[in-house]
Formats: sequence, structure tokens, C-alpha cells
Amino acid sequence: MSTFDSLTWAFEDWFDTPLSGLPDTLRQRVEKELAPMAWDSLSADRRRSVALQLDYQHDPATAQDQKFWWDFFERVDDLNNQVAAWEVVATPAAADLALKESRLAELKQQLARMDAQKRLARGDYYPERKPSLTKDGAPLAEPAPAIRYVAYPKAMQQLTARLGATPEELAAWIFYGPKLGGITAYVNANELDPPPRFSYSYFVGTSDYIAPLMACWFKVEDIDQFAPADRYMTGSALIERWGQRPGLKAVAFIQAKIEESRLADIHPIYGGTRGTFSEHADWPPLEAGLFPLAHVLQIEAEDFDGDFEAAGLGKTEVFESVGQPDQAVVGSAEWRSQNAQIAANALHDKPGGSRDKQNQIRTIWASGKYSSRNVCAEQECAGLNMSYDAARKALTNIPDPS
Repeated sequence: MSTFDSLTWAFEDWFDTPLSGLPDTLRQRVEKELAPMAWDSLSADRRRSVALQLDYQHDPATAQDQKFWWDFFERVDDLNNQVAAWEVVATPAAADLALKESRLAELKQQLARMDAQKRLARGDYYPERKPSLTKDGAPLAEPAPAIRYVAYPKAMQQLTARLGATPEELAAWIFYGPKLGGITAYVNANELDPPPRFSYSYFVGTSDYIAPLMACWFKVEDIDQFAPADRYMTGSALIERWGQRPGLKAVAFIQAKIEESRLADIHPIYGGTRGTFSEHADWPPLEAGLFPLAHVLQIEAEDFDGDFEAAGLGKTEVFESVGQPDQAVVGSAEWRSQNAQIAANALHDKPGGSRDKQNQIRTIWASGKYSSRNVCAEQECAGLNMSYDAARKALTNIPDPS
């Protein structure tokens, strides 16, 4: 069993206390473990940040993660050195030039993938330890019961039985994590306490986000209590679904909805697909992406005629947990329409959702900063993470600033 004693938890109630006010045991830890940093010269937030950094360095649960990133940056340095070496290679013949260009393109592509991997890293480490001393001197509570974990096959079986979940959805929930309505996965929970957190950032270079799930473990209570914020369907399923609409070119329509900021494509390993990042030819195709069901249903409610059954699109029964109106018959066109509204409202009304962005750009327009709606949309759309068309549409029929 590890002897790791978290600084973050030990000082949980004491980060805002001067050195002279700390208990002797904590003051000794400051002098021994935080030296040469001067405790009293740091803000409470800075003290917490330093404690987290030191915990990360000493927590056995991060050993795998630390080794991964050490090797990662060693590899980045090696690739950069190879690029520098190839850039000065002489090319007396056409074959030499072709080889040089091919090799440089391959190396730079690897660096681009690794840069994407670095940007996807969460950086949300927090030690799984309890405080060793309370500020009011109260006796420590009895040790909490050991955390129980369940392996992927059993966890997936339970989520499927209770929620109708798919492995692809579980991948999306892990990608987002609990802060965004998802769930946390772990690795080696059968032999490590606490187990390291699973991260898709280790798998950049492959587009298969299901295979890594085979090594995942989950807290039993997380699986029992999990209520997803969003539901998802695969790009291939969405293309098939919308491809049944007469006269609709599904791929082109999906691309159009992405450009309108009404449909998000995610990929647990890369973050997105070529549907959003068309400049990355080596990124996963649209078919491999995952799409929020709320987006899909909202688009169908607004852009289609509403008669989804007539179009042969009766595939949403497994997503009943998104929200079930009391009055409509489950599976009926009315139920689908109401379900779409409930799911979409829940998603778009979130901070940073489409309605929040629309309100923000309308507030900017109302401030009188711009004399033209076109200029307002053009100048502010990037900062609000909107397309120009979506920003300009939000200003349609909005009164001039008073």
C-alpha cells in the first residue's frame, strides 16, 4: 500500500492561513516539502496550485501518466531534430527531392497529431486522498469503505440494460468527463489503489475509440447512479438516418449543419472529425464521429416536415431517457417532436450553448459598438465560437441600438 500523503488534502482547510497559524504538523510539512517557497508570500490559490503540482509528482497513481508525457516530449524533440536534419539535406536529383519532401511531410504530420494530442490533455489531476487534519481539530472520521470498481464488460451491460447505452456513447461520456455530464474511467483498478484515470489522449494515431474501452474500469457507484447529460449517435448511423429522406444528400446536409453551428461532431481521440477539421486529411472521417442526439432531433423538428415515421426514421426509441413527455404516445410523431424540443432546449440553454451565443451577440449589437450588423457578426463571431452565418442570422430583425 502506498505511503503517499497528499499535500492538497492535508492543507484543504488551511490554504488561507498564514504560516504562524498552521498546526505544528502542517508547519513542519511546509518547511520540509515546500521549501524554498515562502508560504506567506503566496496567495491561497497559489499555495493550492503548488500543492497540486507536488502531489502530481509524488502520487503513485500518476506514475504511468508521468512516464507517458516524459516519453511524449522526448519523441517531440526527436521529431523536431529529424525535421531540422532533413530540411538541410541536399537534393541533387529529383528522386532525392521527392524523398526529402515525403519524409518531411510524414514527420510534420506526426508532429501535428502530437500537438493535437497535447491540446486534448485534460490537466485536471486531483489526488484521491482524504484530509489528514481538520481545521477545528475534530477527530478524523472512520476510514471510508474501500471503493469498488467494475470492469468494462459488466459496466457496459448495466448501462445498456438501464439506459439503452451503446459503447460509442460511453466513449463520448468518458471523453467529456463528469464536469460536462459524462463519466470517469480508470485503468488497472484490479491492482492499483487508487487506479490511474483513463484518458483518450494516449491513443492519438488511431481512430478506433472502442478498443481502448476494453481496459477500462469504473466505480460501481458511478455506474449505478450515472445519468447522462446528452445522448449520441454515430456519424454512419446519422448518414443512414438522414439518407432515407427523399432528395436529401446526407453528408452534404450534415456538413451544412456543422457550418451553421447547429450540429457538433466529436471524436473521443481527436476531438473532432474532418467534418469540422477538413484541413486535416489524416483525421477520422465524418462517419466515425459522434453527434449529440439533441442536435439531431432539433434539426429534424425545425428543418424536416416532422413526420419522421413516414420517412422511415423510427430509430430513437433507445434514447427515451433523454426526456419523455407525459401526454404523447412513446414513438409517435408527436412524442418525437416534443422530445426534440426538450432535448434541444436542455442543450442549447446551457452556458455556451447556441441560445447563449445568440444572446451575447445581440447584447454586443445593442451596445452600439457597431453601425452594421454585417460588421458586428464578422468581428465578433470568432470570439463567440460561432460561424459568421449563425452570428448574422442571430441579428436578423433585431432593432437598431437605441
